[in-house]
Parts: sequence; C-alpha cells; structure tokens
Amino acid sequence: MSTHTARQGIYNVLTGRAVCPAPRPDDEAEGLLAAHRAEVVAERDTQFVAWLLKKAREYPTDPARQENAADAIARLASKVQRGAVRPNNLRTDFFQPGHTYTHVDDGTDWKFRVDTVTSCPEDGERTALGWRHFKGEWEPYAYDEDDYDIHLCVGLAEVTEGGEAS
Repeated sequence: MSTHTARQGIYNVLTGRAVCPAPRPDDEAEGLLAAHRAEVVAERDTQFVAWLLKKAREYPTDPARQENAADAIARLASKVQRGAVRPNNLRTDFFQPGHTYTHVDDGTDWKFRVDTVTSCPEDGERTALGWRHFKGEWEPYAYDEDDYDIHLCVGLAEVTEGGEAS
C-alpha cells in the first residue's frame, strides 16, 4: 500500500504525475475520493475537538456566571456555523498578537492586549508585549512564558473587541 495521502493520489492523477497509462476504473476513483473526504473530515473533527476542549477550559466555574447547558451548546453551535473554528484560533500555548485576554472568574478588570511576541536571543523564551488593563488603568506591559502558565491556572480566556469571550 502507498504511504501518500488520498489527496496526494488525486493530485498526482489530475496533474499527470501518476503513472496512469489508461483511465482509472470508477471504483478506484470513488475510493480515492472517499479516502480524501475521510482525511478532510478527520482533520476537521480534530480541530472541532481541540476547539471544544479550549472552550471547556474557558467555561466559567462561578455558578452566577454559568449559562444553562442548552444555551451554551447553542452558542457554541452558532460559532461553528459561522466559521469560528479555525486552526489559527486553536493555539493555546502562548499569548497571540492581535488578541486580548481576560480572566473569566477572578473578579478583577484585568485584561491584556497583545501587540507583538518576541523571543530572547539567548534562550528563545517568548515574551508578549502589549497593554495591560488593571485597576482601571491601561499600561504597557510584558508577560513571559511562566506568566502565561500562571494565567492558565486562573482561567485565562481570549475576548473579542466587544468583550464577549470567544
């Protein structure tokens, strides 16, 4: 059996890169297309699961801030329907430029808007540079990777411009 993906097989046939002295039988073509669809669905499902796990980590633990299960599911379904699940919004290993973060349950007005991420030339440790909102004031601020890990422990969530948790 070949080690390339179904997508690569289809690409090779369509571009003439496959050794193909005669047209392929219908069942072989259908098999390649079905295998490609299965690969795409598996990749999409992996993205959905990663996104749902990210949302679960961000879900408020304070009962006063929780919504009922039906409303939470409807809100998540709406986000899926309008395309909110994308590979570039699943990265959760560090602050991302152009994003604003807040804590979901700590009762403060803390926010951090990330303008850029840089890394130390010596050890490669990343530092996010941006603006922190705390106690009613915005100030320039930097957080490093250890700070990010600490914030995850207290319920870090990305927020949109309008303040809705994404």
